[in-house]
Amino acid sequence: MAKKISIGGFPAPFPILALLLINLVSITSLTYSDVYRNGRLRRSYGSGKGGTKYFENLLEKNSVFATENSTVVYAQRGGTATLPCVIRKNGNGMVSWVRKGENPALLTYGLATYSADERFMVEHVRHLQNWGLLIKKVQQSDAGVYECQVSTHPPVSIFIKLRVTEATANILGTRDVFLNAGSALRLICTLKHSIEPPEYVFWYQNNHMVNYNPGVEVKDTKTSSVLLVKDADTTHSGNYTCSPSNAVPASVNVHVLNATEEENPAAMLHAGSTPVWIHLPLAPPFCLILITEALRR
Repeated sequence: MAKKISIGGFPAPFPILALLLINLVSITSLTYSDVYRNGRLRRSYGSGKGGTKYFENLLEKNSVFATENSTVVYAQRGGTATLPCVIRKNGNGMVSWVRKGENPALLTYGLATYSADERFMVEHVRHLQNWGLLIKKVQQSDAGVYECQVSTHPPVSIFIKLRVTEATANILGTRDVFLNAGSALRLICTLKHSIEPPEYVFWYQNNHMVNYNPGVEVKDTKTSSVLLVKDADTTHSGNYTCSPSNAVPASVNVHVLNATEEENPAAMLHAGSTPVWIHLPLAPPFCLILITEALRR
């Protein structure tokens, strides 16, 4: 039978020291989090594994995704939006996109599209491990938060916020343009608040497209569209609308007047870069003087 060792009637200190060491290790392995509840600060503790769950998830997320969480993407109404989701590693997990909100909706899973809206699809570049979500013909209602998730164990996600802007067309000059028959008609259409060029710009005369009409030239650049009629006549009068593919259209009224013996251009006013002609009938010199003085005022 083993003999118990005691010092001064007390057990040897080695077992006690061992227990104290174990307790010390257990205490230092605890983590805590501060939470405000009912107006008071409360500190909750957890084990080393459970208490560091947030940091473990953060490290796991950073090791899976190359795209930064909470990235904000801007897109133009009527244009195309690409929400990035570059994966560093996904193991055997599948990548999916979910539209967040009151009624979350699964949009894609892998390369398959689950949304009935054909505007949504995955833009997958294998060698770059990009699983971007492509949204065509963006609508204002598409703005919101989207989740890119990898089905690891446990699943990890990042969230991308889409903001939608609206561009507007603007035809330089005034809303009414006057010119004589035989003169050149030149309308310049620009875009305001645009973040991407339109795929096309259609010009309409009284709701009829004129881009390809004889005698009409349309020249598009990255920043503007120009309609030119070198020899305008009265058939070119009417309402002209510049309608870009991804912007709110703009309109002006064009008045082409015949130069007859009873008409004479008496004054020309400038508004911006577009001249506005005012045609007055022939009158005695005294009347013309009075009209000229009134225009100067």
